Amino acid sequence: MSDIRWDVAEVLDYDYTYQYVPPTDQSLGNTNNLFAIKVRTVTALYNDEIFTVRPSNINLKQIPLVGEFILIYKTFNEYTSKSRRREGWYYVTTIDVHSNINENLLPGITGDLTDTEIANIKPGKTFKSKAVSPLQPYEGDFLLEGRHGNSIRFGSSINTTYPEKYYHAGPTWFSPVSDNDGDPIIILSNGRNNLTNKEFVIENIEQDASSLYLTSTQVVDTLTLSKDLTIHNYSYAGSQFIGAADRIILRAKKDIAVIDSEMAIVLNTPGEIYIGGEDAEENMVHGKVLESILQKILNQLKSPIQCGTMSGTFLDTSAINSAQSQLKELKNSKYFITKNTI
Repeated sequence: MSDIRWDVAEVLDYDYTYQYVPPTDQSLGNTNNLFAIKVRTVTALYNDEIFTVRPSNINLKQIPLVGEFILIYKTFNEYTSKSRRREGWYYVTTIDVHSNINENLLPGITGDLTDTEIANIKPGKTFKSKAVSPLQPYEGDFLLEGRHGNSIRFGSSINTTYPEKYYHAGPTWFSPVSDNDGDPIIILSNGRNNLTNKEFVIENIEQDASSLYLTSTQVVDTLTLSKDLTIHNYSYAGSQFIGAADRIILRAKKDIAVIDSEMAIVLNTPGEIYIGGEDAEENMVHGKVLESILQKILNQLKSPIQCGTMSGTFLDTSAINSAQSQLKELKNSKYFITKNTI
């Protein structure tokens, strides 16, 4: 078999890249060329011929934009067998010509185009360019950054003192114990405040549009709650699952939804809580207030009854005594609500 051949190519167009072509309509494309693109090499390997390349890894889709440059290689394709060699071209990755998270366009390099024609080249049909800041990396991090300001960080705790200005921006998480350097953290972040001139940014659970933090020993020091916790400190340094967004919806499609805790469950809101539906109208009672009211009624029933010059009591007060005994069981020792007044 021949050696693998490498080249660099400019992306010129899509080849039904975003469409499904059924096997019965092969005139439009080939189901063996899923997510393929049309390119021309910078080395004029095919004398300016335009040809199709397919992704090297179909499980990890990073389809380049028109006008970007990609690294490509040629090796055997699906028609190869023991007795014959058939080859095809594959693309590996976009070349970072501008160090730009959003796009790295440099169109028109491989063709004989005028400046006007180059200026009219669009990166695609729906893609919109925007300024997106790159994430601040830390030693050992593995970062996945989308073009639009969304990312996944596989990072760690950084407690060790490092030289001044070694990192442009420090992390928004830390481990209270210095021995926890290198403890893992995963941060999924979507939508953040981007800066100019490709300045590095760091995830911020309060400022990003939505976030998911999987911690091991870290405290997320930018996290704030609508009501501060005074009993259960939210600056917890154990493993945590922290999600933040303007609205959160969790739905169990087939079976029950379970919130399980060994210690306690706190519904922490200065607003209202509805059980059964957002149109719930029945008010919950305050246990201590209800107990006091019922106790007063029972005490009154046990008091002498004045009728003119005569007075007396109920002949049988066993029901009252039983009610007073049961009244001690009215208040639950585990479930509590915040008292409010209208």
